[in-house]
Amino acid sequence: MIIKQLQEGTAFTHQEKAVVHFILENQECILDKTAKEIALLTLTSPATINRLCKKLGFKSYHEFQLQYVSEYAQNKKNDQTKLDVIASNIELSETVEGLYQETVRYTQEMIKKNSLNRIVNRLVHSNRIDFYANDANFTRVQGACLKLSSLGINTQVFNTYNDFYSGTLTDNGSVAILVSHTGKNPVMINAAMELRRKNIYTIALTSNVNRKLDLLCNESLYIYSGHYELTSLQYGVSVDYLLDVIYTCLVARKRKNPFDYDPADYEPQS
Repeated sequence: MIIKQLQEGTAFTHQEKAVVHFILENQECILDKTAKEIALLTLTSPATINRLCKKLGFKSYHEFQLQYVSEYAQNKKNDQTKLDVIASNIELSETVEGLYQETVRYTQEMIKKNSLNRIVNRLVHSNRIDFYANDANFTRVQGACLKLSSLGINTQVFNTYNDFYSGTLTDNGSVAILVSHTGKNPVMINAAMELRRKNIYTIALTSNVNRKLDLLCNESLYIYSGHYELTSLQYGVSVDYLLDVIYTCLVARKRKNPFDYDPADYEPQS
């Protein structure tokens, strides 16, 4: 979330800190003010505003503002939908249904079309897909591996970087998908760094709040990150949704062009 990025950020210049402080103290101002107007209010410049936005991972102030408006509306909605502890069981089941729908919608909105196209195209032409995840993510990814295996794709999941195994990957057809909710899991960050040294193409399923893992990987798909009382539930739904998006896209591409997925086509003829 942008507000959390601003609160936790440390690599800001003096002028950028002035802008950050203003935003945190006047959070509604960003909803309808231009970069020039924010610059006047903070005694800085539009260039400073744009540099800050780029440090936060956005191409421009406009892109930053659009994401900020979306997150602001989501936070307001969360405030209005606190868990009702006196609700009936059937009412709580409806609450969960709503959370599922909202989480999938929010996660889908964070998917960038061009990035997803590049990811799917890379996976389509990969000889194998390896996953890196631990704790609850490990179990989720195991399910994804089973689905991908049913398509004839070589895949497995590791809970840490395996130097011996990675040393056997001599071709350019391997892809690694790393899953971390926070984006700062040291095990996943280490794996991403080592895989990068091996020139293995990496994809992160991670938060867009802490960008450590995000910036180490070639591409990223972003996981829901909120402050609702059932965030752990929503996080799991978000991860499962992204894994199913990958699987569904590969199923569709396989049906469209089976040649790309037939392992026999890549084996030398006797």
